[in-house]
Amino acid sequence: LAANLFTVYMICFRNCGMSKTACIYLAALAILDTLCLFWGALLDLSLYWLQEYPFWNKPPWCGLLTVMEYGSMFSSIWIVVIFTMERYLVLRSTHARHHCSQLKTTLRITLSVILVSHLIAVPAYWIHLSVKANFTIASQTKELPSCTYNDDIYSTVIVWIHTFIQGGIPFVLIIIFNSLIGHQLYKASSLFTKDQRKTITGITTRSHITKTILILFTVSITFVVLTLPRFVTYCILRTLFNTPMHKRDDYGKLINVFADVAIMMQYLNSAINFILYCVVSKRFRQESWALLTCTQN
Repeated sequence: LAANLFTVYMICFRNCGMSKTACIYLAALAILDTLCLFWGALLDLSLYWLQEYPFWNKPPWCGLLTVMEYGSMFSSIWIVVIFTMERYLVLRSTHARHHCSQLKTTLRITLSVILVSHLIAVPAYWIHLSVKANFTIASQTKELPSCTYNDDIYSTVIVWIHTFIQGGIPFVLIIIFNSLIGHQLYKASSLFTKDQRKTITGITTRSHITKTILILFTVSITFVVLTLPRFVTYCILRTLFNTPMHKRDDYGKLINVFADVAIMMQYLNSAINFILYCVVSKRFRQESWALLTCTQN
């Protein structure tokens, strides 16, 4: 959480050698990944095991928590997808380059992605069923309402739709547009000499585009590698092991172990933005070191 917030500050308030539109996308990505970690990893997982009956496991909080978790996750994923598509259009068309370079356009696109993602997550509010949980505290039996997954047709359809929104469809789009970007860069490098490319695009503009695409490749490839296992394990759980007899917390079955490891890998994807940018961007690394050591870079 702290590293993501520090990344937001570095991108927004320090000169890390990125274009302004790229700064908006990457800062939004870091903020949304922070929300993913807060709603999903901190509240939904970590504290769940520290408190036997946390308040957010009761209606209406469990439904709201699910919506916020899904909404931030969808937003984070689709920011990467939109950013990838935007970089391809920038390379492909001069008109698109001019249009996408406008900060207002980028802000509208980013806010629209976040809004639509949270609206799509709203149906997840009703995938939980309120039940009575019996437990004993100090030899006194009490009943408190708690939320459990409602295994009916509605919940199954919503969860499958959300699975492909956060998994299958983004994977396909990212792979396609990254391949197109690579092909476009190859065509550009073969048409002109190095001096000609500098003359046509400008040294500063070309440097920003190159750095941005390098960061984009790193972020998108990391996203696919770290989130694909969850998509695969979930599809297996919802098909081959989709029976009332299957106990999700039975770790004697390898599929349950793999599924939990895949969940941790997806949360890892939301936690390593700062490391990725330090690895691929020399300027970001230098600015971070200068800030942390209170030295003038």
